[in-house]
Amino acid sequence: MQTGIIRLTLGLLSLFIIFSSGCAHKYAVLVSTNKVTSDNVSYHSEWWYDLFLQYSMLRDNGFKDDKIYVLYGDGTDFNTMYADYNATNQYGHSITDMAVSKANVQSVFNTLGSKVKSSDYLYVWWMGHGGGSGPGSCNLSMAISNTGETVTDTELAGYISNVSSYKKRTVDVMTCHSGGMLDNMDNVGNKTVTLTSSTCPENSYSISTTCNGRPHAEFHYTLPNALKEKNPCGTAVTSDYDGNGYVSLSEAHQYNSATMTTSTPQLGDPDSIAAGTYIKKGTP
Repeated sequence: MQTGIIRLTLGLLSLFIIFSSGCAHKYAVLVSTNKVTSDNVSYHSEWWYDLFLQYSMLRDNGFKDDKIYVLYGDGTDFNTMYADYNATNQYGHSITDMAVSKANVQSVFNTLGSKVKSSDYLYVWWMGHGGGSGPGSCNLSMAISNTGETVTDTELAGYISNVSSYKKRTVDVMTCHSGGMLDNMDNVGNKTVTLTSSTCPENSYSISTTCNGRPHAEFHYTLPNALKEKNPCGTAVTSDYDGNGYVSLSEAHQYNSATMTTSTPQLGDPDSIAAGTYIKKGTP
């Protein structure tokens, strides 16, 4: 009898190891391309506020700290006076992993290329200035204001594609003319949903009509609110339109479209997966 119990225990342990080793993970890369030096300055402070809001949303949806890669400023958090936007106050540690630069952006995707597996989910977030050129202003060039460098839409798509193994991925870009990113990711079979703050010819804007009066880029205020189902003040946001308990990426885009007033958010979904893609814990 005792031998049977031992065998059963060992068998269950083996099954646990097998299933644990095959668990899916969720990875994120957050790139905020400037450095904040003062609180409450429009077209400035949102470089940190938006980043922090996004990080908070991902953690609430099951992303682990060690799988969220943050590139910001010179590699250190902004020491904001606001406790609710202060990472050390909220989490007991800083969240910035490395300085933002073109080399570091490329490096982080090279690193993830050996980490992300075919069962995993990848979320890419970009916050910056952008310029459009070419037909319809759809050739997007994104500034890294902190270094004076630029990254084109083609280059960013190439960096992201260094992570070649994944189940699904999401690319979120907030710049002027950000719609220029859509055609770079719009390939059938790449299992990618792309969300941008504007069309190719449009600019993107910051707002101060937020729940707490702090400046945010409009797109990077409405999108995390939709995916978190509440705003930074804790007020519920009605973004689960079908009432199934999860907010899909298509529902988040629907919420953006209904809420934003300064530009026209765009959705790229060549494989029609946005309606069935949820970033909530365990559901990508």
